[in-house]
Amino acid sequence: MRKYKGYSFINIAGLAVGLACVFLIYLFVRDELSYDKFYPTSENVYRVATKIKMGERKMDGNTICAPFSPNAVNDFPEVKVATRINFWNNVLFTYGEKQFVEDKYLRTDSTFFEVFPRPFIFGDAKTAFAEKNNIVLTRTTSQRFFGNENPVGEILKMPKDKLFIVSGVVEDVPENSHFHYDLVGLLNLSAEEEDAWFSDYMQAYFLLEPGIDYKDLEAKFPDFVVKYMGPKLIEVLGIDIEAWEKDGNEFRYYLEPLESIYLETTTEKQIEPVSDIKYIYIFFAIAFFILLLACVNFLNLTTARSYTRAKEVGVRKVFGSGRNMLMIQFYAETFLMSLLAVVVSFFLVELILPYFNAIARKNLTSELLWQGEYFLFMAGVMIFVVLFAGSYTAISLSRFRVMSVLKGEVQKGKIGKQIRAILVVFQFTVAIGILISAFVIKEQVDFMQEKKLGFNKERVLVVDRAYALEDEQKQTIKEKLNQYSGIEDVSFSGMVPGRGTNGWSMYKEGASNEDLINFRLMHVDESFVDLLDLNILDGRKFDKNRLSDTTAFIANEAAIVALGYKDNPVGRYIYKPSFNQKDRVPQEIIGVVEDFHFESMRDKILPMLLTYNPKYFKRYMLVKLEPDNIMEGVKVVKKNWSKMTTGQPFEYFFLDSDFNNLFKGEERVANILSAFTILAFFIALLGLLGLVSFEMQQRVKEIGVRKVLGSSELSLMVILSKRLCLHVVIANIFAWPLTYFAMQSWLSNFIYRIDFPWFYLLLALLMSIVLAVLTVSGHSLKVARTNPIESLKYE
Repeated sequence: MRKYKGYSFINIAGLAVGLACVFLIYLFVRDELSYDKFYPTSENVYRVATKIKMGERKMDGNTICAPFSPNAVNDFPEVKVATRINFWNNVLFTYGEKQFVEDKYLRTDSTFFEVFPRPFIFGDAKTAFAEKNNIVLTRTTSQRFFGNENPVGEILKMPKDKLFIVSGVVEDVPENSHFHYDLVGLLNLSAEEEDAWFSDYMQAYFLLEPGIDYKDLEAKFPDFVVKYMGPKLIEVLGIDIEAWEKDGNEFRYYLEPLESIYLETTTEKQIEPVSDIKYIYIFFAIAFFILLLACVNFLNLTTARSYTRAKEVGVRKVFGSGRNMLMIQFYAETFLMSLLAVVVSFFLVELILPYFNAIARKNLTSELLWQGEYFLFMAGVMIFVVLFAGSYTAISLSRFRVMSVLKGEVQKGKIGKQIRAILVVFQFTVAIGILISAFVIKEQVDFMQEKKLGFNKERVLVVDRAYALEDEQKQTIKEKLNQYSGIEDVSFSGMVPGRGTNGWSMYKEGASNEDLINFRLMHVDESFVDLLDLNILDGRKFDKNRLSDTTAFIANEAAIVALGYKDNPVGRYIYKPSFNQKDRVPQEIIGVVEDFHFESMRDKILPMLLTYNPKYFKRYMLVKLEPDNIMEGVKVVKKNWSKMTTGQPFEYFFLDSDFNNLFKGEERVANILSAFTILAFFIALLGLLGLVSFEMQQRVKEIGVRKVLGSSELSLMVILSKRLCLHVVIANIFAWPLTYFAMQSWLSNFIYRIDFPWFYLLLALLMSIVLAVLTVSGHSLKVARTNPIESLKYE
């Protein structure tokens, strides 16, 4: 190590950076795989999900009807206990003079803490829901409301004087959970809601008895559906569920293991954003290949140095060293350098972790580095490095024969040249593959964020909790805001793009009872279409002066296709469900808008109906601001809001940034991949620098002779770099098809996606050649400028 300081530094630095990448990815993957496993009985908890097929429309959901859970507990002895959950967000709570707007108010059954137990700081799980108006807070929420005092028995108030008694405080839900809450209260459903078999607004979780195979329980669900939902379907719609399913339709329940929800769920509309098991495989692959890059660096430099160590091996053998002793020596050298690299990597992880957390959107801490599991993983990686990087050295060098060394056969380079060429190609193949993948993923993320969405999300201020305004106040604040020059338009709606929609099944003209069509539904007012610049293809907008518009629809193109109303859809009707076809209530289509994205671009645009009914568009107030008066416009809206709501909290967001949250998962992957692309190239180029430096030392006499014979510095640099460029080109040829098929597989997850950008292949070729040439050009120039006399006197 002292004799070859440069190569030792490159080996240790390359290994350290590679190991730091591996350890960071290990921490990330370990966190991703740990979701929901902190509950004591998590392996026995399952979420109920549904698969529905109605004609061509397929749905995979995790929300179910209210009566499913209690009836399942009665009918299935396998279910030890069940609980339902339903979230309310943007709920105003008051305590004395304090006001708090809560986004994670969980309504549930009294059995919630049996299925999802948490340590109680104050109160007791057994008595937490002894009364219907009891409420449990998390530690953080309790501190916001009451400081560090025991809040049990305190009174919280909701609007309309609804009172809650605090009955307990639990520890916060860890970050690695697929849902989080701040306050927990009881559902308190009406008798009508408890019997609403066609509702789907809550999640249900079962805690099964130990040892139960959940697939056996799933097999009982079809009979359960026929028993309970069959009569209801006949009663409401006159549909026989068994005959309906024979026509190719499907309605079935199934179970999702709690521990697999975050990474493996296929259902739509998650409580909180989830990840994808494919990304775990991607990061595992990145970690493995970056570790290989670091090991290949070590192997490459070692095979190059084998020429200079041939004499050492020969002398050792002459003095009696056996092959086993030599192998132990070389393995020990590899182990020592790996150990030093591990120590350096530990400090690199500590240094990089805050930046890694920022791009990965995690809160990983260095405390994880001191756990036994981490040291065990680190030991496993070290063993891999020593065996992979040290085996060739130990085996090949220990096999040198004394006579071969004395004859100079080893120095002539007969051993290792092809292996080094293969390893260089491999290094750049991996680095180029990661580079192209990063380009493609970034391109897809940009495409999703910049694609024409069918509506204009720019400069739209959205005020939440608009139901704090009375109906008359809505009209008043709308008129006042429209008078301000910095505001273009104002609208009220029940939903906004990116925050979900309601569902509604209806009939087209002349449909039989079985031919229901499922639509997404948005409650809007007469200004909604103009404010979001929706493109009217046919018909007209809603008119508040036409009473008939309260029973009319504006449909998107997908809805028109689903209905089969391609010719003259305006003026035709959609019908609300009814057992008797003659009693179906017709609702006219008065307009058709161009399809617009209201959900993630992973999903196809579904049939959508806009409906105008002043009773329902209560949740959001949308304000379109002038581009030159954004902040001034916000102040004006806030001033009017505070005045008309008597000081209620002003909660708002901008539609563009909120809608872009749908792409956070892909954006996170793109950022992480970009970071590791840089590190992969750093490792590859670092090894290349060491390897070229060593090879140039072997060509000192050749360079001297060439200069004596008249070669210029430029021609010498070309000669020295030519083989390098050939290796890089070959690496690109290998990387292109592999990366193409991998990225095509990833892009297939998106309904709306880019075509594979072929020009990135050429860009990767150009970048890799330029980076490689720049890496070695300085050293090449130094060697090319060497006095030929010094070169020829080298030995």
